Amino acid sequence: MLPAVSAVDLGGGPTAVFVMGPGRSGKTTLLRYVVETMKPDRPALAAALDPHNRSLAAFLNSVEQPPTHEPAGVARWAEELLAFVMAEQHSTLLDMGGGDLSMGRLLADVPDLVGSLEGAGVHPVALYTLSPRVDDLGILASYEAQGFQPKATALILNAGLADPTVPREDAFARVLRHSVFQAALARGAVPLWMPRLDATVAAEIEGKRLRFGQARDGQAPEGQPDAILGPFNRSRVRKWMSDMEAALAPLRSWLP
Repeated sequence: MLPAVSAVDLGGGPTAVFVMGPGRSGKTTLLRYVVETMKPDRPALAAALDPHNRSLAAFLNSVEQPPTHEPAGVARWAEELLAFVMAEQHSTLLDMGGGDLSMGRLLADVPDLVGSLEGAGVHPVALYTLSPRVDDLGILASYEAQGFQPKATALILNAGLADPTVPREDAFARVLRHSVFQAALARGAVPLWMPRLDATVAAEIEGKRLRFGQARDGQAPEGQPDAILGPFNRSRVRKWMSDMEAALAPLRSWLP
């Protein structure tokens, strides 16, 4: 069982939300949901910084991207973006990708990234998406060791990637008891379950390039009138979005 969630209240103000995790751990799904459900009075820039895979831009409009895929160049671009965020007091969501490349380089260049953001009045937030693979914890271990330890850190266990025939706690047992996971909890990281979205529904949404709201409401993207979900799948999406809202409720002050 996960410990009871007790997330720090950031009390308002701009946030820089770093979403990190390996490929196929749920980063894009999480970011898409957060962007779609942003509070109108707390808009945020969304940026895709993965040197190799920037799929977020395929689902959302106005996603910022560096002009290079080279990790050092991506890190420099991220530094410039964060400087803008600090100067303008603007929230941002950053998809940092799945490899210890651009983010690792950024932390090497700016070792006091957390303190720099806090000193400028921007709350740093770290969201790690995890599958049942123990290897997923390597990214968490690396960034924590480099000193990236925001007081607002969440470990998001993607139940949708677990074997549906076994309890999710059993599927994630090795991750939950791993020393890296436990060390993050001990310093104050918050563990959360990301609700399961039926795999066939998720694949249909991805294939039709639907927003979750469109999928839920039976709407189609412009120019694709037939790209809608059937009534039962719309119901599944409706429930999943409700479950996501409840799961992320403890982080309401962290997210735009």
